[in-house]
Amino acid sequence: MRFNNKKKKTIFPTLIFLLMISWIVSAEDEIIDLKFGQSPVSNSDASRTLQSLVKVQGTGGLCQDGLYLLTHYGEREDIFQKENQELIDNPAINQTWRYCSIFSTTTENSVIMGRNWDNQNVGSIIISLYQPPRGYASISFSRAIDLGFGLNLYLERIRSLQIGSRLLLAPFYAMDGINEHGLAIAISGVKQTTHKPKSNKELVCITFLVRKILDQTKNIKEAVNLVEKFIPFALDKNSLNAHLLIVDSSGKSVILEYTQDQWRKTYGDKSWQVLTNKPIYKVSDAMLRDKCWRYRSISETLENTKGNVDWKDGMKILHDVKQKGPTWSVIYSPRTKELYFSVYQKWNIIYHLKAL
Repeated sequence: MRFNNKKKKTIFPTLIFLLMISWIVSAEDEIIDLKFGQSPVSNSDASRTLQSLVKVQGTGGLCQDGLYLLTHYGEREDIFQKENQELIDNPAINQTWRYCSIFSTTTENSVIMGRNWDNQNVGSIIISLYQPPRGYASISFSRAIDLGFGLNLYLERIRSLQIGSRLLLAPFYAMDGINEHGLAIAISGVKQTTHKPKSNKELVCITFLVRKILDQTKNIKEAVNLVEKFIPFALDKNSLNAHLLIVDSSGKSVILEYTQDQWRKTYGDKSWQVLTNKPIYKVSDAMLRDKCWRYRSISETLENTKGNVDWKDGMKILHDVKQKGPTWSVIYSPRTKELYFSVYQKWNIIYHLKAL
């Protein structure tokens, strides 16, 4: 998977900083190019990964150390499996609840997926470039707090310490992302459900399942087939408080919910699909609009525009349904493999990541 901008080619993604006022990008705005860090080839994969950590200047504040870019080298499956078992053995019952708004929409020339990650004071945000030797390259968002890092903890200062090695787990804790085939996925919180183990299915943390989907699938059909091999969990090994929206480059989308010990699939029956924090499976659109104002707001906008929105319109949709404090708000473009996003509620600053 190669990343570039129009001026020059490079195997590392270029992050472009754009200033927006009232959702209009001015031609006079300054563009600042940022790159994922590149480490010496001679070092070990773990060392190279940790040395690649780059903080985006100008980000951070109270309880927000900032936005970081991290390039991962080598295979991580062994430590991912170890972390998964640790979460089974030691339940994260006190994990912060997730409130999110997610949508996808498709037109003849465009596919986009938008998401708000509505958590306050979660510390640093890590954007990972992960290229597993036996899988697809992807870019994903993670919260440093899930790696065990507290608030106001400068990641650049701790990467050389023993605890710094937990940065290698950032792809394991993917909350949303997109892979080289344009398959995008996002997690949203939902009312907790319980389930029973099955001998023929592997038990995996929901974020590890997101990682597997990004690493191993190109489209909705493959993603749906893959999840049937797993039982997801979150708070402990017998419970789950999350569901997923997936969209591929063709514009097909599906919402996946694991309830009553089986996967429930809700495919879009319109050119757009919306997911917030209410169960979706076999619930009418009218009831969902009545129960969640964010679902109603997004649905009405997409209905009125017939789903014909670009990334700027998408960011406006996310802004209109923001909660107390979105940590990040991102628009994914599966066909062009671009990301537009803001962090820490600074809606006037938009970052752009181009992946080809």
